[in-house]
Amino acid sequence: MTANIQQWLDHLPYDSPLARRQALVLQRMLLFIVGGALAGMGLSPISNLTTASLTFSLTLYGMVLLGALAGLALLRRGAFRAAGATIVATLIIVLSLAMAAYGEQHIEYTLPGLVAPIVLAGLIMGRRALWITCSAAIVSIALNTLGEVYLPQWFGTISTPDPGPFAFITGYTLVVVVISLFLDQFGSALHEALNQAHERERELEALRASLEQQVAERTASLQQTINELRTSQETVRALSAPALPVLPGVLVLPLIGAFDSRRIADLNRVALNAVDQRRAKVVIFDVTGIARLDTSTAQALLQTAAATRLLGAESWLVGLRAEVTQTIVMLGVDLRAFRAFASLEDAIGALVRNNNQRTAPAIRGARVWNGMGD
Repeated sequence: MTANIQQWLDHLPYDSPLARRQALVLQRMLLFIVGGALAGMGLSPISNLTTASLTFSLTLYGMVLLGALAGLALLRRGAFRAAGATIVATLIIVLSLAMAAYGEQHIEYTLPGLVAPIVLAGLIMGRRALWITCSAAIVSIALNTLGEVYLPQWFGTISTPDPGPFAFITGYTLVVVVISLFLDQFGSALHEALNQAHERERELEALRASLEQQVAERTASLQQTINELRTSQETVRALSAPALPVLPGVLVLPLIGAFDSRRIADLNRVALNAVDQRRAKVVIFDVTGIARLDTSTAQALLQTAAATRLLGAESWLVGLRAEVTQTIVMLGVDLRAFRAFASLEDAIGALVRNNNQRTAPAIRGARVWNGMGD
């Protein structure tokens, strides 16, 4: 049964470790106040000899008991600040009533007791509640002091026998011990929370350093990859439109992939430099590796063909596929500046036949002249 009660006490609806620790401390305080109120109610018939004094004492202890139980109920529902406000207000009201009823006879007991709600307000509800509670305690003391002077018929009306010095020492010690327990419990909770916060801060700092190192390493790796990719792009760009000599005075430019403005500029540069250096008469543009011939690529080919024609070279076009020719027709691109062949083999064959046709008359003329000379 004890384990069940402990489990019930530990089951509080607070997610934050600090809030849970403070709620456990406040719960113990409220239970302590409940126990003190019950003990006071049990001892009231012994310490109060008159009916009026007994009735008023039981009323005060009953108010403390109800306030502590209400605070406990609020605390277990997750209303931490409301629970603290309830018990602080209860203690202020009860002590003020006791001071007003007993007057100077018990002021040495009630006056130190006002420190308890002030301490609770500061620990539980924060700075604003602390000053509100201090103000309420000061107002209570001022009203009771002035009331005893100017309205004696309303203040200090309940008389009790002098409890003696030992009772005063016991009461004062009890108040000091209770306040010290409050401060110790909440101070321990705050100290532990602060240590946990420092530990988490160190963990976060280590994690941040680790993340920064990982980011730096990945950035370096990414930069290396970018450099390699840039180098590969430069290599691919250099190889994407090479000028290949296949016959004397004949160059082949195999074109692969899509062409942007930079590749178009590279194409013009490579073609013109190759024609100028090799004194080429025919430049064959092989578009077999181009899957889609758009308007910009076609215009680039026309511009390159026009530039090579100015250098004295003809432009031939090979490798046109069916889907590419359909695109050319749909776009209305005029490629009459090129001699078109189905494949590179057909273009080479046409070149060979043209060379044979040009060299055959020269050979026959040489034979006739040689015979007549003899």
